[in-house]
Amino acid sequence: MPNLRHIALLVPVSREYGRGISQGVASFALERGDWVIFPQRSDFKELPAWLTRTRIDGIIGFIDSPELGQQLMALGVPIVDVQGKGNCPTAPVYDTDPVRVGQLAGDFFLHAGFTHFGFCGYPGVFFSDRRSEAYCDYLQSRGQGVHVYAPASSAVGTQDNLYREWGALEYENQLTGWLTRVPKPIAILACNDIRGQQLIHACRDLGIAMPSDVAVIGVDNDEIICRQCRPTLSSIAPDTERIGRLAAETLTRMMDGEFVEPILANQPPTRIVERQSTDITMTQDPIVLAASRFIRNRVCDDISVDQVCELVDCSRSTLDGLFKKHLGRPVAQEMRRVRLNRATRLLLDSPLTVEDVARECGFRSATYFCRFFKRETGTTPVLYRNGKARR
Repeated sequence: MPNLRHIALLVPVSREYGRGISQGVASFALERGDWVIFPQRSDFKELPAWLTRTRIDGIIGFIDSPELGQQLMALGVPIVDVQGKGNCPTAPVYDTDPVRVGQLAGDFFLHAGFTHFGFCGYPGVFFSDRRSEAYCDYLQSRGQGVHVYAPASSAVGTQDNLYREWGALEYENQLTGWLTRVPKPIAILACNDIRGQQLIHACRDLGIAMPSDVAVIGVDNDEIICRQCRPTLSSIAPDTERIGRLAAETLTRMMDGEFVEPILANQPPTRIVERQSTDITMTQDPIVLAASRFIRNRVCDDISVDQVCELVDCSRSTLDGLFKKHLGRPVAQEMRRVRLNRATRLLLDSPLTVEDVARECGFRSATYFCRFFKRETGTTPVLYRNGKARR
């Protein structure tokens, strides 16, 4: 029997972000065989009482305040922070890279043809402010301004207020005023999926059409939240399992006596998971607009590029040039993208078999569909649906 190491995993699992980190840590622990994990699954603001009564060799956790950081350091064991606030001066920190989040969202909206951009977050909350700054900086580097939601100071919540807001679907009155004033159509990056959900509810209450007038991308890809929204919410998927694994690997080195510099190690998100809240092409070019609408409406009928060209009375080279100019990709790639989006939605949101999904998306056979899906995503439809390959 190996000498067991007792690990406190102080990561709330009420949201997908924490669950992903916990999964990464758990996978690492299973491979090692000498870790015993003591989880703190609920939200917490102070040192959990059980920590002072249990033998602990190392800690991975959300360190929400400097006071909590001091209490944890007083335990005298190695610590790795996976929240990103940096409240424990001796702990290395792993977080999702806000710069890459801003670039992913900015590029997506630019390629979709939007000319008005917004950011909606929780001013004064660390992860929201970082993502806002990164998104604005990136779009400004591309010659675009950003309309940033900035409520009056009295409406700026504390971290405690944010936790209460996470548990509700309500949005503040100032948000509706901002949505009414911003130019439209507009593409908005929400600081997380809860904020994206609140934007969708506010637009519905105001009678603002989505996604034609307001398109929204969230962050964290919390599938329960994203799929409950109407329209369903597109979101940037962080690589939380990798963050959890890196944290576990780092903690092992620290427990082995190695000094690890207490620096912030940002990890890039994996991709944008497209859903209905961004299912639109914004362009001023009437040919691209007509062709894009035809593709969205008929791509699952197994239409060809030549049929698209015939509809808009363009040669393939001319239409490819226009698509690359306005959308950043040729016609055939856009058709593959739309078809793949339909397939992934059906796999996640419907009980259809893989064979039925293939048929609904216009593939001649399930075998051809599986080859296409594997080539485009790196995994199979069955694994994608079961969540084994989703990160």
